[in-house]
Amino acid sequence: MIGRSWRTGLLALGGLLSGLAIYGFVVGGARPAADGWFIVTALLLIVVGELVLVEQFGRQLAPLSTACAMALVLSPVGAGSGLPWAQCLLGVGLAMGLGSLVLRGASRRPDAFGQASRFLGVAFSATLGRIDLGSGSLGDWANDPARATLSAAAVLTAVAVAGVLLDLGLWILGRARSIKVSARSRVQYDFGRSGAVGAIMTIAGPLIAVTEPHLGAVAILIFVWPIALALVGLRRVARIDATHRQLVLALARLSDETGHTAKGHARRVAQVAAAMGEDLGLGPADLADLRDAALLHDVGQVTLNEPIPDGATILAAPAEQSHVIRESVRLAEHAGARAGVIGAISASSVPFRQLREDGQPIPLIARILKVANAYDDLTHGRRTARGPALERIHLGLGYEYDPAVVDALTRVTEENARPPARRAGAADP
Repeated sequence: MIGRSWRTGLLALGGLLSGLAIYGFVVGGARPAADGWFIVTALLLIVVGELVLVEQFGRQLAPLSTACAMALVLSPVGAGSGLPWAQCLLGVGLAMGLGSLVLRGASRRPDAFGQASRFLGVAFSATLGRIDLGSGSLGDWANDPARATLSAAAVLTAVAVAGVLLDLGLWILGRARSIKVSARSRVQYDFGRSGAVGAIMTIAGPLIAVTEPHLGAVAILIFVWPIALALVGLRRVARIDATHRQLVLALARLSDETGHTAKGHARRVAQVAAAMGEDLGLGPADLADLRDAALLHDVGQVTLNEPIPDGATILAAPAEQSHVIRESVRLAEHAGARAGVIGAISASSVPFRQLREDGQPIPLIARILKVANAYDDLTHGRRTARGPALERIHLGLGYEYDPAVVDALTRVTEENARPPARRAGAADP
């Protein structure tokens, strides 16, 4: 039996969807019935698209919603060049808002800022398509029946791309404080990870707009199915990534639980290493490899017959260090770690002088891991031990450790080394 709260929710959802459908027919006005069905289909798929989100580096993408919104604002619905600007954005805003409400009802938290940036990107494309060129708008030019279909599609695609780029730019600016990655790296990662989906999302809207006069609502169904297939694949990849992440975290705790390393060592090394990587401008993919390498770099200690005191490999004999690295690599490979993670762990014991003097390639994330591990081996998370630890690390500057990486360590640990601020209202001494 369905609970009372669920029945209430389903009735509310049905009412909202009915209202959205009525709105679609109303804005269709005296337009043909096929146009009314096209508007309703686009609005309903925008709602669905807001429920089927893709998480990528903290950003929620809604490819289906964006494509259908672009199709609605660029399509020549009826005899004119399309719906009036205000009606378009009102419908898109209502549909996005309804999707957000449904997500909240399902106890999921939508990214309100990300949704706002998507809406503004669609609004920008709608505005560009309606700019008066003297003899009509850009949309009028593209939707002229005498115009070649390829030319119209190219123009509308450029309009859609402008909106998608504005969406990405607004998101980067809005998250600049919370995501300490350069805008260039962020853009490269976004296009590299979701390039195919982004291309389909950007092109689908204009293609629907060009074919709508001939196919009506069927145009949406024809061109959104590749997005649906891509979403299925991305969500499967996300589940695999989540499973892999759980495996990495479980392995990282193994040496803690067996007493081979100090409690929380791998977690602290990962935190310091990630902060150093952000300071040095690593991109999202390298940061992910660095975090995993930091979590797994000491798991090989569980194979030692006699534990290293406090698990501090910096104080261990070279033979023990090599054994730990070799076994950590073996276990990481069994866990399905990426090549960048394996390479970082393997090279984390190589002295920096071999890069400087012999030209031996040592990945930057390996040099970061080496310094971060040494720092935690010397401090064990104690803030008061920062000074002596940095002094010890500076003794190996240029020989054992990369000076630029050590400078990054100094910067990122400086904030944590400051004494806690006094509570407001505390009396002065």
